[in-house]
Amino acid sequence: MFIGKKITLAYIWFFGKRNIIITTIFSSAVVVLYHFLNFKWIAIPFLPVSTIGIAVAFYVGFKNNQAYDRLWEARRLWGGFTNVSRTLTASFISLVKDKETQKTFLTRHIVYLNIVRLQLRKTIPWATNNEGYHRQVISEAEEIKEFDLAIEELFNRFNKKDIFEKIKHKGNIANQALRYQFEIVTKLKKDKLLDEYEHSDITKLLGELYNLQGGCERIKTTPLFRQYSLFSRIFVHLFIFLLPFALLNEMSKFSTYGVWLVIPFSTLISWVFMTMEQIGESSENPFDNGTSDTPMSTICRNIEIDILELLDETDLPPKIEPYNFNLL
Repeated sequence: MFIGKKITLAYIWFFGKRNIIITTIFSSAVVVLYHFLNFKWIAIPFLPVSTIGIAVAFYVGFKNNQAYDRLWEARRLWGGFTNVSRTLTASFISLVKDKETQKTFLTRHIVYLNIVRLQLRKTIPWATNNEGYHRQVISEAEEIKEFDLAIEELFNRFNKKDIFEKIKHKGNIANQALRYQFEIVTKLKKDKLLDEYEHSDITKLLGELYNLQGGCERIKTTPLFRQYSLFSRIFVHLFIFLLPFALLNEMSKFSTYGVWLVIPFSTLISWVFMTMEQIGESSENPFDNGTSDTPMSTICRNIEIDILELLDETDLPPKIEPYNFNLL
């Protein structure tokens, strides 16, 4: 997630250089054909193209609004993970006095949250192209490992290899990890260490985790209505293609050499439209390992630190710092 107070020219160039170069070359070719080769017939009326531009701007704006709703919902769900985790940790520590049981239950909770994070970051077929610029920024800071390897390292880190062997072949490992939390709570009730009401309160919190996980999975597995996404890009490219042809007559009115203004103006307008399209594209999948991604790694680390502090642990992991103004 980008958190910078301002966007530098270098940042703008990184994301826009490909489109700027292509549109500059294309508009230059159009001007050469018109001015030097005297292909006057390639000029088209400006009014129809401007009408298309207005329609495309509204369409892209609508799509971007839908994409932002998905991004904001994802952030709210992970805010829910934070709140439920704090409540669950405080409740469990106050109700269960055995230190070893506290540590076992709450470190498993940390593992569960990170499994959810890793599952959500798995690539799916319709997701944004892996080579997208908005993903390259993140890949420079954090190696996106194979899912199975990352999960195994996670369990080894918290000495939960026995559980890993039991659930590694399951389709939804996060579900299985949370199920073991229910087993711990049920055993505590059976051993009379929790009464009926205490057991009910904790299981409700665990159930809320399932609800939050399900909400994230719904966003992950349900794409933004594909027609919005696909036709938005088609319409933008169509407008950008027609634009230099529509500007020829308009710019030629200024002077003989006014036609050369087609190149900078066509490039500038094209960059604006492509930037709007890229913003929407990078936001529609909030678990896409990109600059608009929900900062799940940061949230998981903050929850982990909160839990370990409540357990009176002193060996705390460092907070995740932004990389190029991006939180992972």
